[in-house]
Amino acid sequence: MKRILCVALTLVLVFPVLTIAEETYTAHYVFSLLQSEDYDALYALFGKPMRAGVKTKEDIPSYFPLLGEPVRFGIETTTIEESFGESCRKTVIPFYYEDNVVIFQVYWQDNLIVGMFQGTIPMEKVSLGEIPEGIREDGVCVGDMPLFGLVTVPEERSALLPAVVLLHGSGPADMDEAVGNTKMFRDLAHGFAQKGIASLRYYKRTYVYGNEYSAEEIKLFTVREESINDAVTAAQILRTDPRIDPERIYLVGHSMGAMLAPRIAQENPGLFAGIILLSGTPKTLADIVLSQNQALVDAMSPLEKIVGNMQMAALRQSWKDVLKGSAEEAKGKTVFGQPAYYFWEMAQYDTAEILKTLDIPVLIINGGADFQVIDADGIDAWRAAELPENVQLSYYPSLNHLLMNPDAPDSMRGTTKEYDIPCHVSEEVIDEVAAFILN
Repeated sequence: MKRILCVALTLVLVFPVLTIAEETYTAHYVFSLLQSEDYDALYALFGKPMRAGVKTKEDIPSYFPLLGEPVRFGIETTTIEESFGESCRKTVIPFYYEDNVVIFQVYWQDNLIVGMFQGTIPMEKVSLGEIPEGIREDGVCVGDMPLFGLVTVPEERSALLPAVVLLHGSGPADMDEAVGNTKMFRDLAHGFAQKGIASLRYYKRTYVYGNEYSAEEIKLFTVREESINDAVTAAQILRTDPRIDPERIYLVGHSMGAMLAPRIAQENPGLFAGIILLSGTPKTLADIVLSQNQALVDAMSPLEKIVGNMQMAALRQSWKDVLKGSAEEAKGKTVFGQPAYYFWEMAQYDTAEILKTLDIPVLIINGGADFQVIDADGIDAWRAAELPENVQLSYYPSLNHLLMNPDAPDSMRGTTKEYDIPCHVSEEVIDEVAAFILN
């Protein structure tokens, strides 16, 4: 997704407050002015920042070319944000076309446009297969520099729906958290909807904008910019959806998302009715990286293992040096081939200790065939943490990191190749999570 124009103030995202836009001053209205070529009316709405970039009304088409009539519209959302001490309202809406989805975003101050943004996502990245009968999916935009997502709901409902926000694991990921021939989040969204539970899934920020960060920004990059802010915004979007019960919104984190979910819940009391941790661990991300690398070394030949263990010793010492240093020191170092501050910042939060402070229900699910979070780092570590009674532990011996049981040959088991086998999230897991939310 690329910026076509963003003539506006540089915005800083701070706990957005979602509101309903005034009927006239919406992104949908601005888009309709563009489509009808009513440039007089549109230019009359431009504030000084926009007029500094778009000098005359005749210049508008060169910045915002006509796109034709959309096939259908998504859900418009409004956030209130602070910029240089001034309140700025942002309205965002996705429009569906045959070949792509256009994300249209407008920034307002005193009902004048101070910025506009238009980006596209190829339709092949949005149309991810048939939607099961009885389910509806509506496009929505999440966060500053918007991320496209889908709100999935059952078409028939007699009351307000409980809902979940789906929080990705590590690394760039699309809205379905697609890996190989699997789509874990799509399975969860459709399975939950069939149980009467809505969901919101969206592209991860590093998947869409990963190439746009400068080297200096990457040094200071943390999970807050990568995941936490967007998860909070997604929950706020669900709270304003008239189909959703705002008091029954849950956070479902997978893998690294499961490591972050307790921290997000603690930092935002009252936002989530409960959290579900899938294939997570109470250990730090650095611990898991070391564990995974050691597993690779242990599988080497005797001669290779000697060299591998020497490298592991150096890697462990490098992490110890980072961990005992300050935040400023970490910002100038690398570890595991990545900026050290990212790992240092995460290590300041003890997931198990945070869980002990929460007064909301928690469900933890791990699989015994998970080679990425092995039992010692997963279910065994959770059990050893002596968690309070509001935390439930569940274990499925035959399921992998994606909580699937692929029909894979032994040669592919325990490697990422098993994700190449088409497979779906276990129905038992979907049933257990749904029961946890509905009961």
